[in-house]
Amino acid sequence: MTDEIKDGPYEEYYDNGQLMVKQTYKDGVDDGPYEFYHENGQLELKGNVRDGESDGLWEEYSDNGQLRSKGTYKDGGFDGPFEVYHDNGQLLCKGTYKNGEYDGPCKGYYSNGWLRDKGTYKDGKRDGPYELYYENGWLREMGRYRNDKKCGKWFEYDLRSRESKTVTYDPC
Repeated sequence: MTDEIKDGPYEEYYDNGQLMVKQTYKDGVDDGPYEFYHENGQLELKGNVRDGESDGLWEEYSDNGQLRSKGTYKDGGFDGPFEVYHDNGQLLCKGTYKNGEYDGPCKGYYSNGWLRDKGTYKDGKRDGPYELYYENGWLREMGRYRNDKKCGKWFEYDLRSRESKTVTYDPC
């Protein structure tokens, strides 16, 4: 019995005849464009592989063709900008990864497109100014995080963005 080492383009199909995966191998290792398909034939996942590791921009799609997420990989882990989408196509969140963890500004959105929250991450933890909004767009609360914990003064607001409460946490 001989072990065959894959080299070059490779395709695999579902039992119904639809293309399941299309990829490229180099000396038995994933290397090059990669596409994975839903059983209905719609593209599910698209990206690039280098020496067996995800590398560069990757996109994920629902079975109706709607973009679900896109993000950048480096050496097999998240590294760079990313976006995730609601089922209706509206942006759910966007931010940046660094070495596999959230790092830098990050914003979240309601399915109606209104801003839900915005803040900053450092080494995967909330760190810095933070604002949370009601679904109608009015400010709900604001304050600061340090190492993923609320610190200093936080201000809470009613549905018309009128200050209704102030809470003081340990100093930042």
